[in-house]
Amino acid sequence: MSAPKGPGGRSPLLFIFLTVFIDLLGFGIVIPLLPIYSQYFGASEWQLGLLFSCFSGMQFLFAPLWGRLSDRIGRKPVLVGGLIGSAASYALFAYADTLGLLFASRLLAGFFGANISSAQAYIADVTTEENRAKGMGLLGAAFGLGFTFGPLLGGVLSGMHADPATLPPAPGLAAAGLSLAAALFGALTLVEPARQPGSGRVFSFDAVREASAEPRIGLMILLNFLNIFAFACFEGMFTRFGLALFPEQFGQSGPIEHATQADILKAAPIAGYYLFGIGIVSALIQGGFIRRLVPRYGETLLAMVGPLLLALAMAGIGAAPSWTMVLIACALMPFGFGLSNPSVNSLLSRAAPKERQGAFLGINQSAASLARMSGPPLAGLCFAVSPRLPFFLAAGVLLLAFLIGQHYHRRYAASFPRHTGA
Repeated sequence: MSAPKGPGGRSPLLFIFLTVFIDLLGFGIVIPLLPIYSQYFGASEWQLGLLFSCFSGMQFLFAPLWGRLSDRIGRKPVLVGGLIGSAASYALFAYADTLGLLFASRLLAGFFGANISSAQAYIADVTTEENRAKGMGLLGAAFGLGFTFGPLLGGVLSGMHADPATLPPAPGLAAAGLSLAAALFGALTLVEPARQPGSGRVFSFDAVREASAEPRIGLMILLNFLNIFAFACFEGMFTRFGLALFPEQFGQSGPIEHATQADILKAAPIAGYYLFGIGIVSALIQGGFIRRLVPRYGETLLAMVGPLLLALAMAGIGAAPSWTMVLIACALMPFGFGLSNPSVNSLLSRAAPKERQGAFLGINQSAASLARMSGPPLAGLCFAVSPRLPFFLAAGVLLLAFLIGQHYHRRYAASFPRHTGA
């Protein structure tokens, strides 16, 4: 397939990368501020958890809808329209003066942010099968970099606010401005790819039934769910784990097994540096290293090895006798995620019918959102038994993912032949 060129004859992959990066940068700006905003409005810990999960809940509900809509009317209008809607949600966040408006801003952000499957479908439309994992890796790098640099920028902007009695509007306005800039950038540079328009209703569960009936699609969606579920367990419990077992690394003189919201807020910047390192390495692997590995080993093998590396990393964190061992395990983690994420998305896209790319990738995003919602609560229940148990739970889930990947590789590797050319 010949990819449509943007202005100046440049590859559309560059434009989709920058569009998604700018969008996710705005999202990352807002996320670390939610505990501060909720505390300002007197929200309970349960309400704070709901504030985080409602975003993923909206993505779970509406990602398949956006994907099917992009199959019907095109990728570009869905991408640009979603960015404009995201800008409106961030502007509401900036000026929210009640907890209700804060919830409304997050619900709207989740609704409009659920169109990311359209970006994946765009990648599928403009890449050949041998380059599909490379394109998905580039998109994964945009995700990782946006999530990584966004919180840092949000912290800087909120630190510039002089009045401690009021909430800083600058982070929300910056996120809104970035989303509008991404929308304008996409409107001017993205070229609608040539594709076969999808058919069927936008509001339909047909794609879910088809995904369940087609093992090559259903197993990849399941594998994606398990990978993200395990990583969500890690993200949700890493700070609490550190406060309970390695408090000195988080600026505490003694262990804190029952951390309060204030304890977590105090430790969050330190944890952010570790997550920053994981995000950068993962983005580099997905954006560059994956290009060399896919032609040599194939997506099915990488989709099997990735969860195994992640399982070793999670088990290493759970069993670590020292902080040095925790850091070694954390260093292994981005390699597992960086190999698995683009490979799984590529395999799913290659197995899906060309006219239904948005629909199936939307279901995949919906499964990812469900994983992000369900992982932290279950990890929290495990943490109540032992601070190490959430990471052993994640390792067990990832071993299951490895077995699924192994089965998939043995049965379907021949269906996805490797391309050893450049």
